[in-house]
Amino acid sequence: MDVDATWVRERRLRAQGLGLPTDRSPTEAVRRLAAVQSQEPAYAFWSLALRSTATTEAEVRTAYDAGAFLRTHVLRPTWHLVAAEDVRWLLATTAGRVHQTNASMVRREGLGTAELERGARALADALSGGAVLTRPELATVLASAGLPTTQLAVVLLVMHAELEQVVVSGPMRGASHTYALLDARVPRSATDGPDPTRLLRRFFDGHGPATVRDVARWSSLTLTAVRTALVGLRDQLDGDLVEVVVDGETYVDLPREPTGAAPAVLLLPLFDELPLAYRDLAFPPAPGHPHPPDADLRSGSVLGGDANLGTWRREVKGRRVEVTLDLAPGVRDALRQAAEAEASRLAVYLGRDLDLRHGGA
Repeated sequence: MDVDATWVRERRLRAQGLGLPTDRSPTEAVRRLAAVQSQEPAYAFWSLALRSTATTEAEVRTAYDAGAFLRTHVLRPTWHLVAAEDVRWLLATTAGRVHQTNASMVRREGLGTAELERGARALADALSGGAVLTRPELATVLASAGLPTTQLAVVLLVMHAELEQVVVSGPMRGASHTYALLDARVPRSATDGPDPTRLLRRFFDGHGPATVRDVARWSSLTLTAVRTALVGLRDQLDGDLVEVVVDGETYVDLPREPTGAAPAVLLLPLFDELPLAYRDLAFPPAPGHPHPPDADLRSGSVLGGDANLGTWRREVKGRRVEVTLDLAPGVRDALRQAAEAEASRLAVYLGRDLDLRHGGA
């Protein structure tokens, strides 16, 4: 098979459902990716709209509030959106690794096993009977239990309860996120146990082609665990995996039929799964790209024509949304117009009037 970096990038777009005709709901988009990083929920919801039939933020939020997909700490010490039926087995598979990552911070905050368990019990009691509480309200509960309430201590105590399958996200309360008992939102099932091979299959389904290092980085599993799971996946599929070598690296994927062409332009938000999930073969920056190397400008990426064309930012101001496109100087007019059309699509999605700006002006 004659493959190169462009082949890998285009196949990843298809796997992630980006820019192609789809009949997926936002929940199905979450399920396809297995987990969607979401420490910035507004950006994560836009990621789902790019991969689904949702045309408004309200559609995505309705599914979230109903508990079709949930927000919790899983895979890594950050929030992810996860389909309700996947949350327990994903936690069972990766919670131990997240606990290991958090261990030094937990010790520095003076939290031992007794404090962590007392915190989880206090939160479970406060959320019993279908109650939902915001993070500040949970901090009050923890204080009443005699536990530390520094900002980091509260984060770690609540995260421990998430990882131990005690609490999970509840519906939004206005602009505030809430927490609820996981048992109240997701029933237990016989498939809740740890399953690294299942994790690998789901990752490749929504992210392939990728390397074993990509999987380890994304999932927090060790390279040894990933390689062992890959052996199991080969056995499950009777060896029916796609494995190709590009620039000396081996990329693995599930068999998939080519569908559609790459999108003209995408306004990918901050922390989108496309740039986040891979160590290499990123879309190369267009000449004169405005984003300085290794600088974090808290901005999204404008992708088009097999290249990273520039950055974009948004700021909601009442009934308007200010969208700033900062594109490389040599970007073709057709791609600039496509980027502007995507900014208009974003404004419609947010239910706001568009205030379009260029180059930070």
